[in-house]
Amino acid sequence: MSSFEKIYAENYRLIFNVVQKIIGDSDEAADIVQETFIKLFQHMKKDNIESPRNWLYRVAVNKCIDHMKQKRKNGDINLAKNINSEEPNIETSEKQIFIKQALNKLKPGERTLAVLYSEGLSYKEIAEITGIKFTSIGKTLSRILSKLGEELKKMHYEMY
Repeated sequence: MSSFEKIYAENYRLIFNVVQKIIGDSDEAADIVQETFIKLFQHMKKDNIESPRNWLYRVAVNKCIDHMKQKRKNGDINLAKNINSEEPNIETSEKQIFIKQALNKLKPGERTLAVLYSEGLSYKEIAEITGIKFTSIGKTLSRILSKLGEELKKMHYEMY
């Protein structure tokens, strides 16, 4: 197995899940992930990548942000078309709908940070992926989560 195949096998599902959460559409997420791995393949021919997982995250996140900006520019601001609930639980489904609607109101970069944080990435990993200073991550996330909470309150939904 080549190193590319190994990186692909180890990281595809992880990158797809993050992109799908950011974009909200499985088909568009699959396209972005495919573009990300093509870019990795091309880049690996030229240079050695020290941390492929973080590199993939960074490229995928940047592609998501570009994609969301393009959609907003074109007037398509509903980024969470697919509300896929893995559990047929009505309460969970309702919660997911409210959260996705609130996430839609965030700027693309804010939405991305919220998703990376929800995936359990450390502040250090988020800083490496996004290019934001490590010392700014906590404060930035705090503001984003407050903003998210305010959006949920406007919809008469309490997070806690």
